[in-house]
Amino acid sequence: MSMTKEGTLELLWQRMSEKGDFPSLQRSVSSIVSAMQSEDTSTADLASSVLSDFALTQKVIRLANSAMYAPFGCNVTTVSRAIMILGVDTIGHLALSLKLLEGFGEVASHRQDMARELARASLAGAFARDITAKTGIRDGEEAVVCTLLHHVARMLVAYCFPEEWQQIQQLASNEGISDSDACERVLAISFPELAEAAAHKWGLPDGIARSMRPAEPADPDEPLSHADWLCTVANLSNEMVGELTSGADPDRIAALAASYADRLALDATEVVAIGEDMVRDTSHQEFLSISTGAPSTLLPPAGKPLDSVRRLATGLTEVRAATPGADADSLLNLTLEAIMQSLGFANCAAFLRNTHEKAFEARYGIGCDIQPVLGLSFPAAFEPDVFHLALTNGRAIFIENAHEPRIATRIPRWHRQHFGHVKSFFLLPVQQRNQPVALLYGDWGHVPCAGGLGSKEMEFLHHMGDEISKKLEGIAAPAEPSLHRKPAVAR
Repeated sequence: MSMTKEGTLELLWQRMSEKGDFPSLQRSVSSIVSAMQSEDTSTADLASSVLSDFALTQKVIRLANSAMYAPFGCNVTTVSRAIMILGVDTIGHLALSLKLLEGFGEVASHRQDMARELARASLAGAFARDITAKTGIRDGEEAVVCTLLHHVARMLVAYCFPEEWQQIQQLASNEGISDSDACERVLAISFPELAEAAAHKWGLPDGIARSMRPAEPADPDEPLSHADWLCTVANLSNEMVGELTSGADPDRIAALAASYADRLALDATEVVAIGEDMVRDTSHQEFLSISTGAPSTLLPPAGKPLDSVRRLATGLTEVRAATPGADADSLLNLTLEAIMQSLGFANCAAFLRNTHEKAFEARYGIGCDIQPVLGLSFPAAFEPDVFHLALTNGRAIFIENAHEPRIATRIPRWHRQHFGHVKSFFLLPVQQRNQPVALLYGDWGHVPCAGGLGSKEMEFLHHMGDEISKKLEGIAAPAEPSLHRKPAVAR
């Protein structure tokens, strides 16, 4: 079939509208752009929007406390304060990059080629963030959006034109041409052109749309315009990840760094060092292995499987299927196992409320460090720690680094005693009639979970909590002294 550029785009938009995931992606992107451009958007409105997305909340707080944005070590703990520091545009671009990746996450869990493209997009976005941090420019999140959009074009073709995608890969391999040139021959449009068309369709600013084009050689005597700077960072980031995932030849990487360094006012050795640091960073190892097709001998990024969303969806289906016929004990154990396998926890436990003792007891658990904790209890009465904060607010809490000084003071002593090696952990309160009846706990052991948990993951976890809530009234206080050992109440 002979294609034209206009015909390809028309067919692409049609197929996107027919796919269940993409209409929501387009709406999310368009609503974020609208909020960024609206003069009526207030800090309160933006804060409310950010707080509705668990993963975005974590990223906003983390960015506001980064070295670039947090002068004199100020401690930002609220989204409202973070917005004042970061500004509406930075928050908006951070949300855009998150939504662009989330939009393809579930699709990538079912297709190896999509997983490879998503992994490369994640790596390129991370490189763009690192390179802009090195230059000290605060528009890094906008550059990340531009970088990711380059990959969006590839993922749209892979998903909406699967047969043509295979032809493109085969043609590029057989004739030694770029994927983009092969795409133009098969679909009459290059990847940069498609990405630019998508940016315009979603209402993204012209500067972002223009950054999809190949970087043009710049006049060394003229400073880069903002649009040219975005284009340069995006192209460098994508080309660097291409080199890192196709052999990482030192000479080619050095030549690539040299060709871009002057335009970004950096030394070429600094550019190379950022790439080398990415390869060594354990949080990127799984993405690198997926991108190259090599088996990974290391832990997944941040201790969490890349296909955690798919695993949670499967686990929730199993839990719901078992709910009608299972007793409460069986359902709790099944749910803990599903969560543990989905998120790669080293330890997972359920603390249940004992109204007689006015405490929460570790009644169920799985993991290498759990057995000594079974039977341990902590008082239900409020204390200024993260466990009680989760119970009081009825909201999930993710702790990225329990060893960080400002967080360590809010970790109860019993947790430091039994789980002193744990860096990242997660708490999910379970409620009945707006009262906490249980608290689910999971940790990744000594492995940090820098990526946190996304909104889809949180949605599935809350649904699992709802299933537990339906059954908990059937659990009586334990009678076996071997289980409830009555240790000193934990603090």
